[in-house]
Amino acid sequence: MSASLETLDSMNGTPSYFRDKTVLVTGASSGIGQELAWQLGQCGAKLTLAARRRETLESLADRIAKAGAPRPLVSTCDVTRDGDVERAVIESVRQWGTLDVVVANAGFGVVGQLSTLSIEDYRRQFETNVFGVLRTIYAALPHIEHSRGHVVIIVSVA
Repeated sequence: MSASLETLDSMNGTPSYFRDKTVLVTGASSGIGQELAWQLGQCGAKLTLAARRRETLESLADRIAKAGAPRPLVSTCDVTRDGDVERAVIESVRQWGTLDVVVANAGFGVVGQLSTLSIEDYRRQFETNVFGVLRTIYAALPHIEHSRGHVVIIVSVA
């Protein structure tokens, strides 16, 4: 962890680096993305939650807001579809004025016996886990460069 991330807010002991930073998280409807969004909300980040399941995102946004953080923007987004991430980035910048951090988190694993899996199963995984990350980076990069922000890529063996 960098020194700036370890800086604690004297009022409540939470990391202050993300306070008022604008952060877009893909894959925010479950797993690592959902927990990361929750934690960032607790740190005072201005969040954009992006994923396919809008109802789940709305529920998370409500939970974050009820805890006293700014209510996140919810953006229905499928990282495998051209244009979805670009739209989420535009909505985020329109809402918050800038984009400081983008978290490319959306992804999934193909699980099963090799004999039961198809090339198409792996193609879907590759489309999400590789091209989805690239779509996220390319959509956000001009705004990240402008804000001198950060790109975060999350991968999981699980």
